[in-house]
Amino acid sequence: MKKLSMKDIVIIAMIGAVIGVLFTFMDGMYTPLSNLLGPILIAVTFGIYALSALLPAVLFNKPMSALLGAVFAAGINILTGSPYGIHIMVAGICQGLAVEVAMFITKYKKFNLLSFIISSILITLFVTTRDYFVFSFGALTFNVKVITVVIRVISTFLIGIVVSKLVSSALSKVGLLSYEK
Repeated sequence: MKKLSMKDIVIIAMIGAVIGVLFTFMDGMYTPLSNLLGPILIAVTFGIYALSALLPAVLFNKPMSALLGAVFAAGINILTGSPYGIHIMVAGICQGLAVEVAMFITKYKKFNLLSFIISSILITLFVTTRDYFVFSFGALTFNVKVITVVIRVISTFLIGIVVSKLVSSALSKVGLLSYEK
């Protein structure tokens, strides 16, 4: 199992910075959309937030890649004005750890369908646990909680696969991922 190189870390930081800015843009829309759509439909966007951990894991598949990506994105999100403050860092750590656990379970082999399934489930469980205590997720009815969790898992899985594969392909085409991993 190889360690992250300095080049890997710099690329993960750049990806984290871009995703962190995207998160800040989304933060401005989240509350109005949440009020409009409610807890069930807003869960469709959940997978976008998981990209900060999933994308580095897909690109590098090395220990700490997911956690670093999520922490970099959360840090940039906070520095660019997220109204959610430290809760963003907690979510980032939850997402990063969830993907790291999934990669450990699959022994850091190629990030595949099983890795995406395990990651999607763990990200949802870890972040929803935080939401239960911080954002009153527990106040929702049982049915709403179950439907929301299912939508979050599906959103994370679908958005994670589609975006990660597209970005991975694009970065490979421009030669950014052509070096020895």
